[in-house]
Amino acid sequence: MPFTPTIGECGNISDAGPCRPDKGSGAFKLGKTTAANGDVYWFTPVAPLAYPATSATDISGTDSCTLARPTSGPWVLPACGTVGNAGIFSLRGPRGLFSDMSLSKSFNFTERVKAQFRFDAYNVFNHPVLGFNGNQGNLCVDCTGRDPGRVQDIEGDSSPNAPNGMRQLQFGLRFSF
Repeated sequence: MPFTPTIGECGNISDAGPCRPDKGSGAFKLGKTTAANGDVYWFTPVAPLAYPATSATDISGTDSCTLARPTSGPWVLPACGTVGNAGIFSLRGPRGLFSDMSLSKSFNFTERVKAQFRFDAYNVFNHPVLGFNGNQGNLCVDCTGRDPGRVQDIEGDSSPNAPNGMRQLQFGLRFSF
């Protein structure tokens, strides 16, 4: 399940469109972790990609586009007027395992009268598909708070033949004459 990393604050970088970071050096750890409060996270956000606002490095009144770009972990704040080079769908979220099964048996009563019994199972092994991409706020790699990187739920049930949801069983009987 691919996703596009975003950053929390575009500022002067981009006035419209996505706020994506530049890819710097280093790796960004992805994988399921559980917090002490029981929340499940797919990644841990890095420190915000922002200029420090302390008195020693006060940048008020300074054109931030002329300053060196802040970095945090493997991410770099993109240059002003550009969209970050972190690729669209460049990171992988929780995997989806979809196994469907179908069994059928045909019966011939006469040359013209036939019947078929069919059994279909969708997500037969009942593997949960973690609901990660539903809220764009949780794709932010440098945001603070509870949502960034958090797996919010499992994918809900949907109609048969849909590639997500819990196990679904379907029976069918067909007569041909």
